[in-house]
Amino acid sequence: MLKSLFSQVTGSPIDTGLGEYRKSLDQIRAFNCSGKTLAELAERVQRIACDISYPLRAALETEVFAFVCETSRRTLALDPFDSQIMAGLAMARGRIVELPTGEGKTLAAVFPACVKALSGKGVHVLTFNDYLARRDAAWMGPIYKALGLSIGCIQETMSPAQKREAYSCDVTYATAKEAGFDFLRDQIAYEREGLVHRRFNFAIVDEADSILIDEARIPLVISGAEDRACWDAMRIAQLVKSLVPGRDFDTDDEHRNVFLMEAGVELVESELQCGSLYVEENQSILEAIYCALHAEALLRRDVDYIVRSGKIEIVDEHTGRVVDKRHWPDGLQAAVEAKEGLSRKTEGRVLGAISLQHVFRL
Repeated sequence: MLKSLFSQVTGSPIDTGLGEYRKSLDQIRAFNCSGKTLAELAERVQRIACDISYPLRAALETEVFAFVCETSRRTLALDPFDSQIMAGLAMARGRIVELPTGEGKTLAAVFPACVKALSGKGVHVLTFNDYLARRDAAWMGPIYKALGLSIGCIQETMSPAQKREAYSCDVTYATAKEAGFDFLRDQIAYEREGLVHRRFNFAIVDEADSILIDEARIPLVISGAEDRACWDAMRIAQLVKSLVPGRDFDTDDEHRNVFLMEAGVELVESELQCGSLYVEENQSILEAIYCALHAEALLRRDVDYIVRSGKIEIVDEHTGRVVDKRHWPDGLQAAVEAKEGLSRKTEGRVLGAISLQHVFRL
């Protein structure tokens, strides 16, 4: 009680009192639909979908939740816990829910997914990797299908036609990143047939701490190959290796930025015989030098990246895991490859970029 009062006074967004959910839970538990067949439940769900308006009336929400409980028992032999039902109620009302390991987040997400899918506008259940999306869609699929709702699953290797079909389902399981990349691809599609998404409606985010915090500001970038002339990255890398820290260049206190000192500028200009680095026509040289400096002074092998099978693979600073298909932008990738003596890959031109934060705001 004291916690609840304190939260009201301070404006804390965290709910510790679950009274409003317990009242709804009691109504869901009291709703008896055990005498109805699965076909009758599905028929009733479709009638609700035809007459639905948002926000959903409490009585209809109670009915749909009770149907999901009953269908889960019959199709999967899973009887939802009170905590799962209350979590579903909170998510359906736009809240973030914390459930301990083993409490059944996968089933809890089915409740709000079913409620929001009744609008006919689609629901995305977004998780961390392809395996979880595939597993959860297959596992929970019988519940959706028994209630007359279509279910799809997005995998990275799918064709655009397969993705379009999956996104058109009532409920679509996918990774947050793949949904974001598909959005970016839609932005550069030349024809309507190239689009895979329909208009966004509602998303349920699994692993919210990872997706909404750790990964939220890292941009999703889609690029195309571009063969453009630039300075010899290997030559620049060797030149930068000869620079002396504290004399030719220095870093800030947080070791996040690096900058040339006067002696370093003179040395580079002398070695490259390019005149002043800071005139407009030498802008590309200056950018290449700073990318090489960043790679040499700030990025550490086996900490920030690893070298595997002749390729640079980036290590996520938050999770410590190697991130598939992530590249540094603006020449930095080429600079790190040159630092490690690897053959230079084709430069990429950024065609579109968006952070997960902005994807979810859509």
